[in-house]
Amino acid sequence: MTDLALPPCGPDGPDAAALIESVRAWFTSPALAALVEHFGGAVPDGPLDTVLDRVAEFSRVWDFRGGVRERFDTDRINYLPAVDEMLRGHIRTLNLGGHPPAHDEYDHVIVLGGGIRISMGRSGYAARLVAGGLRTRTVAGLGSLRYRDDREHREGLRLGLPPVETEADMMSVGLRHFMELPEPTTHTDGDGWWHRVWAGTPTVHVLAAASTRPPLRANTADTLIGWAHHVHTPGPGERVLLITNDPYVRYQQCDAVRLLGMRFGCGIETVGFDAEARREWYRPLSTTELLQEVRSSILAMRNLHHAVVAAALGG
Repeated sequence: MTDLALPPCGPDGPDAAALIESVRAWFTSPALAALVEHFGGAVPDGPLDTVLDRVAEFSRVWDFRGGVRERFDTDRINYLPAVDEMLRGHIRTLNLGGHPPAHDEYDHVIVLGGGIRISMGRSGYAARLVAGGLRTRTVAGLGSLRYRDDREHREGLRLGLPPVETEADMMSVGLRHFMELPEPTTHTDGDGWWHRVWAGTPTVHVLAAASTRPPLRANTADTLIGWAHHVHTPGPGERVLLITNDPYVRYQQCDAVRLLGMRFGCGIETVGFDAEARREWYRPLSTTELLQEVRSSILAMRNLHHAVVAAALGG
């Protein structure tokens, strides 16, 4: 089966027809139909808007986080081996992952935050790209003020990492370690956020973004909006590279295209771990965790499609 590419967004912003076709191809793919059918549903026929809404509603069956729990608290279900292999095969076909950067120069590199292993793996990959010749004006690590719990503190100690309080602090640890950074040049604090800067080529930033849904932590969308507000507002012709890891590439590409590409007319490309990051920092995910990210991708692509249609209608 032909690989289902990520929704595209070139350096002058997204092409509406190409985005809609990408979303349509994914939602009408045999892999998604088979996955939905296995859990007792069906991808309906009809207008794409209706298909998206119906499949998004059905995807509640894959909400193993209870709507608000962190990813490391996802429920686990032990499927029979043959079933597990079949489910994972369909998920692989749906392409939740990514590819290496397509270019050797980007105006800005954004490293998306997360747990300890994720933050270290993504920041290490960013540092290797820059050291290997990728040219960029800025590298920005994004995170939230979510406090680490005891499990994460124990994991950090086991890995020999310094104790930190928040997700964004962990991003600072990763970028400082892999990019050999001294103390930050500037440190700005605000209401529920902070921003650290290391002057140089490239200029390095770490942003702890404010949440738009307190008391919940800042999510990916909040950190992207925070980046555009506090670090750099992109414009047409600029290329922005996002670094994350499989299986989060698809939904984070969609969020970035919707929140940055559509709003500011810039290019968006999202990539996942390289082989070294996977070997050193990747934690194998359960099938329920992967299904959870199928749901995340469904919701993100529906939101992107609705935004594209609304923009075309002048909404």
